[in-house]
Amino acid sequence: MKTVAEYLAEALIAAGVERAYGIVGTSVLDFYDALSAHSGKLEVITVRHEQTAVSAADAEFRSSGKLSCAIVHAGPGFLNSAISLGIAMKDRVPLLLISGGVKRRLRGTDAWLEVEQKSVADGLVKVYEVVNDENDLPEVLSKVYESMLTWPYGPGVIEIPEDLWGAELSLVKQVEPPQPQALGDVQETDNLIEKMKNAEQPAILACGELVRRPDFNPENLKVLSERFSAYVITSGNGRGAIPEDDAMCAGRVGFGGGSLTADRILEDCDFLLVLGNELDDVTTYGYTLIPRGDVVVISEDPSADVRPLYYTQIRADPAHVLNELAKKARHAETGDREEWVKRVRSYTDIWSSTLSSFSSKETKLVNPARFFDVLNEKLDRDRIVVGGQGTHVIFANNNLKVFSPGSYLAATNLGAMSYALPAGIGAKKANPERDVVVVAGDGEIMMTIQELETVKRENLNLKIVIVNDNSYRVLYIKQLLQKQGRVFQTILENPDFVTLSESFGIPAMRIDGNDQIEEGVEFIIQDGARLVELVIDRDEIPPLNLNATLKMGSV
Repeated sequence: MKTVAEYLAEALIAAGVERAYGIVGTSVLDFYDALSAHSGKLEVITVRHEQTAVSAADAEFRSSGKLSCAIVHAGPGFLNSAISLGIAMKDRVPLLLISGGVKRRLRGTDAWLEVEQKSVADGLVKVYEVVNDENDLPEVLSKVYESMLTWPYGPGVIEIPEDLWGAELSLVKQVEPPQPQALGDVQETDNLIEKMKNAEQPAILACGELVRRPDFNPENLKVLSERFSAYVITSGNGRGAIPEDDAMCAGRVGFGGGSLTADRILEDCDFLLVLGNELDDVTTYGYTLIPRGDVVVISEDPSADVRPLYYTQIRADPAHVLNELAKKARHAETGDREEWVKRVRSYTDIWSSTLSSFSSKETKLVNPARFFDVLNEKLDRDRIVVGGQGTHVIFANNNLKVFSPGSYLAATNLGAMSYALPAGIGAKKANPERDVVVVAGDGEIMMTIQELETVKRENLNLKIVIVNDNSYRVLYIKQLLQKQGRVFQTILENPDFVTLSESFGIPAMRIDGNDQIEEGVEFIIQDGARLVELVIDRDEIPPLNLNATLKMGSV
């Protein structure tokens, strides 16, 4: 017979879960004890805050497509995981969180550790199940897998009371995650091909819903794009759908790091094929930048039903539809779109000139764009870039290119700070042979800086860049531009990041002038964890669609 703890440990291994991130507590101590017997098959990684456990598991799926899990203590441990559950939910990322719960006999007595966890999780997770009887566990696990891995993906929670871990199951049933099902024909593909053929200025928006699908084939996106001169723009989650140095890739669109080229294409195209669920307020600057032409959205996400835009929606797996369209595109007439190509090239030339001009200009402190340009040339092509939230992420979008799906990770749709370093840990554990670079602002990194201890203890070859402007810069700039310069509560006083990093045993370097950039890049690419602090001028406004950004904030 197997106990609940033993059964769950073996079930995770059978499902292909390779790592569990968490912090031990009395309500999960028995589970940790069971996991200790499987250390060769399932690695348990202790982190320094529960939000890190969940975001690390989140990053494993985004970067490798493999399901991972987190373990948290009942009550406070669970509450600490809430923001990371919200990030995963908003970006449609599946992960399994196993939480302890109070003993069954103490429920409803306002017991120690007791909070209404399921109520707190409402809206933050795809599914939340409480196990009340040991023999229910296989069915619960099957239900949670099914929900997490059916689109829209999302996190799932299984709560197990502290007194249930040692109970023995009377019947052991093996449970595995559901496998992708074969999909049938999509009737509308002929009509979509006609729309692509008839469009003079077509474009494709590639979203997270596309790149997270197991049947997504980037080569088919390239075929469809090239056949019809339909330039590919991406959401933040869609970055890497097509290599960002490909002639048909126009970059990320929208708020928080969109390129002017992508923004202009979104606005000017006469037919936009949206592959996924992210024609939303982020990609359209709060619906102030909208396509002028016909729009068709291919999505199975319920959010696409409620967006305040007029478009035709087809409920289908966007990756499956793409594969069908690519087959037909190979034999379709394509037409001449020379004027569209010229126009997009002119957008690209203007944007490239803007970026180049900013990178080459001399600045009072270090020019972060120049640093990231140099770093971009040094990293391997299969790099993973993990961005935080704030003005600094513009450099992670503009100056660090990504070339494959799952290579850019950020809390795109919740806009939460505190994701970058925890996600960098998960991405590096899941992809030990790839370069993983964390780009975080000073405001962001101070929310999770304690995880440098995890990085050191796990001996992770992680590259961390702190863009330090000693402020909450997005709000600082808004105060300058929209509040008549009334700066209030946005200026910070930070610790010495180099000394702090070295106190954790991680070599670090401060760069506060452009003459140190080459040395700084050579420093950070050395083997082993490295931290570089870029000291920048908070009054320098980086290249962005400033008009659209300000308009978004005013409506």
